[in-house]
Amino acid sequence: MTWTNRLRLWLSVMLSLVLIFLLVILFNQRQHLIQSTSATIIAPRVQVASNYGGIVLKQYVTVGQHVSVGDKLFDVSSVSLQQDIANHVKVASSDALVIDPTKGTLTYRATTSGAVTEVEAQEGSYLSPTQPLATITGDASRIVEAQFLLTPREYALMDKGATVTLTLPDTSSVTGAVDSALVQTKDGQAIVTARIISQALDNRNLQLLATDGAPVRAALRLRDEGILAGPTDAMRELLHKAGL
Repeated sequence: MTWTNRLRLWLSVMLSLVLIFLLVILFNQRQHLIQSTSATIIAPRVQVASNYGGIVLKQYVTVGQHVSVGDKLFDVSSVSLQQDIANHVKVASSDALVIDPTKGTLTYRATTSGAVTEVEAQEGSYLSPTQPLATITGDASRIVEAQFLLTPREYALMDKGATVTLTLPDTSSVTGAVDSALVQTKDGQAIVTARIISQALDNRNLQLLATDGAPVRAALRLRDEGILAGPTDAMRELLHKAGL
């Protein structure tokens, strides 16, 4: 056998070994990646409720309207408030509520920016104390609630802060992390409902894709304790830097 043939043989063997090694690492990586059975984007909701019973004098918002912090929502005239003021009961305004002691009225204001998703009080209607007026679904601080079906062994490898890849409806992806989780056991398997946070979900460019209730897919990265953990992490980091 000539040196050229020997060199070709060694190169073929080396390439085969490298390919097998990469395939083993890829297999190991996929073994520690769990797909969600369901996942949904959830935006924070703020419910505005009445402090005093009274009549709605003016309604400033409708369902679907966008509001900013400080925007007026409702003006309410309250006999109970007027009685408290007459009896020298101390009542104070706040960011959510402006009280006019001379008129005996309350002006409810938005304390968060977002869309008005529910309106339960109309102009001219009577409100009882603590009755809901409206619900505002916020623009920011979205989370994902995802459900995973895990074996006991897989559940033991799930950590707080574990990396989660979120695939949005347009197939683009953002990265998040497990913030908390609830678990139930059924038929020997763990049904895990995880709360996933990701700052990328609050990006203005994703508002329509990352709206409240939008379906997503979540891929959970479990802790790898095997001998291939180091090479797998290195390969994953290399692929990430390469944009793959």
